[in-house]
Amino acid sequence: MLQKRKGNQTLCRGQIDGCAYSVVDKNGVDYFYGLAIPTEGENARTQIFSAFERLETALEEADACSLVNLNIFLREIGDKQLVRAIMNEKYGDFLIPATTFVAQKPCDASQAVVVEATAVNSSSEEKSLAVSVYNQGEHATIVEYDDVSIGFFGGFIPGEESVGAYARSFDAFAKMRAEVEANGFLFPQVFRTWLYQGHIVLEEGDTQRYKELNRARSDFFYGTRFVEQYLPKNVPLGAIYPASTGIGADDVDIAMSCQTIQTDRKDVFVVPLENPNQTPAFDYAEFYSPKSPKFSRACAVSFNDRCSVYVSGTASIVDQKTVFIDDPVGQTNQTLDNIAALISGTNLQKHGVEGFDSDLSDLAVARVYVKKAEFLDSVRSVCERRLADVPVVYTYADVCRDDLLVEIEGIVSCRES
Repeated sequence: MLQKRKGNQTLCRGQIDGCAYSVVDKNGVDYFYGLAIPTEGENARTQIFSAFERLETALEEADACSLVNLNIFLREIGDKQLVRAIMNEKYGDFLIPATTFVAQKPCDASQAVVVEATAVNSSSEEKSLAVSVYNQGEHATIVEYDDVSIGFFGGFIPGEESVGAYARSFDAFAKMRAEVEANGFLFPQVFRTWLYQGHIVLEEGDTQRYKELNRARSDFFYGTRFVEQYLPKNVPLGAIYPASTGIGADDVDIAMSCQTIQTDRKDVFVVPLENPNQTPAFDYAEFYSPKSPKFSRACAVSFNDRCSVYVSGTASIVDQKTVFIDDPVGQTNQTLDNIAALISGTNLQKHGVEGFDSDLSDLAVARVYVKKAEFLDSVRSVCERRLADVPVVYTYADVCRDDLLVEIEGIVSCRES
């Protein structure tokens, strides 16, 4: 049953067997964030079918009518063709949303798949908003309402001709930009990216694969001022980059996805956020990466008296150093402390986002990436205590430094302060 989150009138929680979800009222439109797992099945096909059935039941309960984005976490990345076949059976070619297949094992070893879904539905009681959803195939879905367009883009992998982590990362970025622009957006309107890199911490030549990814990102982003047209006036901000997650994956390749926003409205603000506890990633010392990671710690999107914060992949880093070495409990607590500081009303106001506040209870959905199975129980116990009823997906993934044991990201529904 759908219930309002105490203290946050824009956020509701719901749960059925096999699917936990949140519904967020964003400016007269309900956004559904759901995590579906299989509840039956011994083989991958039966489990995948079961997970989608659980998702459909939750969507019906929440009155969310249009899928706009799917992230499919797979125990075996080779099962993605099986998922595609099942999606075609259920939705047909014209209703498949932007989809990214992620080669990360669910932390429950019995699960072949976890499905993370975003859907939308008009919810305004004061006025009837016309919400248009355009599914453009597996790589793009566009949502339009109230003179604002939101783009969901996914599943970008490099072509066969590219060789090496730098070239393959650069090629995937190029495919992302081409799809964004083909759907009427500008590349500087990207405000959130996800980068899933196979064997992220392994050496490549005399360097590291993640460092090569950062070099490609730096070169590809060179000269681009992201979301500049949507920044609040008279607020001094430094470098402007999208929020981002750069995380490991089980295969040897890279996959990417992103979100964009476009509007001529003057009351829409898109604001990159930095963390008071941390050095901005783009200012990291050369020791961590010769070309620093070009992303912001989060991005706030605000209009019509609503604000959401898209939290980048966050880890146990203070200033620019890893803390609580070899301590999964300490690292998980520090990671959550970092997120709490990032999304606080004080930090929002510092960045020119006025009139809002939030804490960990306002997360609509979260992902927890765990480095090794031996850390899972410790990480999960902290998250279950501090995140309570937040829908959380747990997957195994290498984090971008050898000494980091956990990384957490999420989407926050802010409260009016």
